[in-house]
Amino acid sequence: MVIILEHSAFQQMEKRFFVKIESSLVHVLMYEDPQLQQKAKSIIPVENFKKEAHRKFEEIKKADSAASKNVDFRDLMLLELLSWFKNSFFKWVDAPKCDNCGGDTQSVGMAEPTSDEIRWQANRVENYKCHRCQRFVRFPRYNHPEKLLETRCGRCGEWANCFTLCCRAVGFEARYVLDWTDHVWTEVYSQIQQRWLHCDPCENACDKPLLYEAGWGKKLTYVLAFSKDEVQDVSWRYSAKPVEMLSRRNECRESWLVQVIHRLWKAREPRNSPERNDEMKRRLLKELVEFMTPKSSEGQNLTGIALSHFSIVLY
Repeated sequence: MVIILEHSAFQQMEKRFFVKIESSLVHVLMYEDPQLQQKAKSIIPVENFKKEAHRKFEEIKKADSAASKNVDFRDLMLLELLSWFKNSFFKWVDAPKCDNCGGDTQSVGMAEPTSDEIRWQANRVENYKCHRCQRFVRFPRYNHPEKLLETRCGRCGEWANCFTLCCRAVGFEARYVLDWTDHVWTEVYSQIQQRWLHCDPCENACDKPLLYEAGWGKKLTYVLAFSKDEVQDVSWRYSAKPVEMLSRRNECRESWLVQVIHRLWKAREPRNSPERNDEMKRRLLKELVEFMTPKSSEGQNLTGIALSHFSIVLY
């Protein structure tokens, strides 16, 4: 009886896990809306980015012509986009300022969302009280990237949400990355490097995947990347101690997760051309090789788990 109850509880955990995956897959489709991309692009100073990227590319070529072969103009554009987003466009908010007197506020719990807030996917609304004038201040946690182009503020969820849209708007292939230990960021595909680059707009950080484990001391569990084409378990990119991370992954069976990813991958194949599907498979194979490679002298190999993902591309 105990075993049956434990199995039932595990099944419920996997159902919740799958709902989270499905929700994210639906959400990232918004980034593909041509009108929304155009709205984002009209805000982004693309021409300035191009000029600065060209200037830096020429500097690199003059300084080291060999090194310039490993640098792409588009990668330099990405760095410009990251810097602009962090330093000029978006603002971090822990507690909002009072919209009446500008004073500091303190959290007093949650508030009921209005119909308009729900329309922009703010199902959670934080409530604050001003120290100075005692006025209550609402802070809707908007989840619709179009609204975030207007508000331009929030925490990591809002930052990664809006930044991923901006990446798609200027033509980058981008994935929205969800960390089960409460963080989100973006990955952008580099054509010249033939790999996915970690991009965290909150930190203005590019290609620093060990930032969270080594820098922040995070005990990572599941890190999944979502795009219109796929969902991938990319946890192994973000840990130099994958065996330790694996010991903390207890919300679903590893075999179940592989099967779910495989099924969702196959469901999207008919939407793409054969050439696109072949390209996606080649990318995944390279990604799996990256995952199986220890990231430091103290890194732990995870060949067995990574090899199980080959079923995605072989069948």
